[in-house]
Amino acid sequence: MTEKNMEKLADVIVKRFFERIDADTKAMNAEYVEQLIDNETQLKELHLLLQHYERGEDYIQAANVFATIKKLEDLDKQ
Repeated sequence: MTEKNMEKLADVIVKRFFERIDADTKAMNAEYVEQLIDNETQLKELHLLLQHYERGEDYIQAANVFATIKKLEDLDKQ
C-alpha cells in the first residue's frame, strides 16, 4: 500500500469517525431539548422560590431569583 493510499484510507476513517460523532451529538441534543422545562413552569417554580426567600428575609437570594424571573419574562415577550 502506497503512502497516498494510506492517506486516503486515513481520511475516510477520520471522516466516518466525525460523521458518527455528529450523529451522536445530534441525538443527545434532541434528547436534551425534550427534557427541558418550559418557561411557564420555570416561572411558577421561581415565583415559589421567591416567596420562600422573602418569607425567610433572605433578600439577596430573593433579588437574584427576581432578576432571573425578569429575564425569563423578557424572553417570553420577544
